[in-house]
Amino acid sequence: MSIHLDVGQVGSNTSLRVFSSSDLWAALGWGLCAVILLGFSPRLFHIQEYFFFSLLGMAILLCLWERKPIWIHASLLVPFICFVSWIAFTIPFSIDPLISLQEWQKVVAQFAVFYGTCLIVQEQRNEYFLKRVLPVVLLGAIACYTYSLLDFWDRGGNLLDRTIRAGFPKIGGADFTWLSTNVLMVFPLFITGFLAVTNPWKRVMLVCGILLSFLALVLSYSRGVWLAALAQIIVGGYLVHKRHTFRLLIIGIVVFLSIGVVLSQLGLHRETFNPWTIKARLAVWNLSVSDVLNHPIVGVGYGVPILEKRHGQNIVDLEAVNLGIPDIPEKPHNWYLMVVTGTGLPGLVLFLWLLAKVGLAIYEEWTKAMTSAHRWLQMGVFLMVLGFSIRIFFEDSFGGSHSYLFWILVGTGVVLVEIRSGEKNPIG
Repeated sequence: MSIHLDVGQVGSNTSLRVFSSSDLWAALGWGLCAVILLGFSPRLFHIQEYFFFSLLGMAILLCLWERKPIWIHASLLVPFICFVSWIAFTIPFSIDPLISLQEWQKVVAQFAVFYGTCLIVQEQRNEYFLKRVLPVVLLGAIACYTYSLLDFWDRGGNLLDRTIRAGFPKIGGADFTWLSTNVLMVFPLFITGFLAVTNPWKRVMLVCGILLSFLALVLSYSRGVWLAALAQIIVGGYLVHKRHTFRLLIIGIVVFLSIGVVLSQLGLHRETFNPWTIKARLAVWNLSVSDVLNHPIVGVGYGVPILEKRHGQNIVDLEAVNLGIPDIPEKPHNWYLMVVTGTGLPGLVLFLWLLAKVGLAIYEEWTKAMTSAHRWLQMGVFLMVLGFSIRIFFEDSFGGSHSYLFWILVGTGVVLVEIRSGEKNPIG
């Protein structure tokens, strides 16, 4: 699958105009980096959102000023538009159309993030990712994870139990779901970035990012994230050295089982191995499945809050009956199930089409990249998409700053795969 971007023709050839517009596009590129940096604090999400849409507005105005078309011919736009349109079609059938409308607006915002990223990045140079995006992601991650880990130790967290979990500090407790998901997205980028750069100091900084990411990943005690990270490692190993993948898989399974046996024998991490959270999820998923069977075409309403509104009393009754489950969540804890419950089977098919289109586009362009730097970039983005796709099977957190970072990285990867013939890519 090839992705073609029609960037149009510049309407004026005067040197002053070219110089000024080039500077403005460069400034928008740095602005997009600032959006990424703001995303490393969930407290700053609304500032990140407002800032990005300001950049999008300026990018569209700049295109109009240069008489460039504002439509970009990226094949990912088609499934995205179809998914957004289908959600809009199902809103009148929702049990609470207002909630579904509000949740639909968030998906429209994600579409705008992808579109705006493509619009801005297509005007940047080919080394944009390694020269700007990767350093900004590294800076934000080091600050975010250091802050979260210091808070973890300050609250008495340790390696011996799961009672206290590492998370981004907020009022009312640390947000370990946000932290673990963020780590899962940037961890493969740091590894492939380490392989892409040659400068010793850059490699040292990336090693620091890798170590901090690994600590945050482990100490967040998010088992769904652990599974997704394991899949990233196995698939990444397969892409790099196919012959050693099976050996790596066997070693990983042996190490994982050995650690589990040792911890259980010592009486440690009982909460980690306690299956009650799985039972709680299954109880909620059963409610969602019943909704799908009763409303298979248009669903009962798009949005995470719909489950609580529809089954709030049912969840209370389940908690009273199942005394072994201390807390049954009032959220679906599965993005795919939330989509099919809210928008019916067509909605799920369209979302899977979009996700598959993203993964296949990145993977196929990875195999055709003309430089090693772009090959590692594409591989890192592909593994990010893979891990995130597994993660949202256990969580419904495909929103907020996570979704912005996801679509910015995907949009950047989509645009930068087309390398100008003969242009060098200095990565130092």
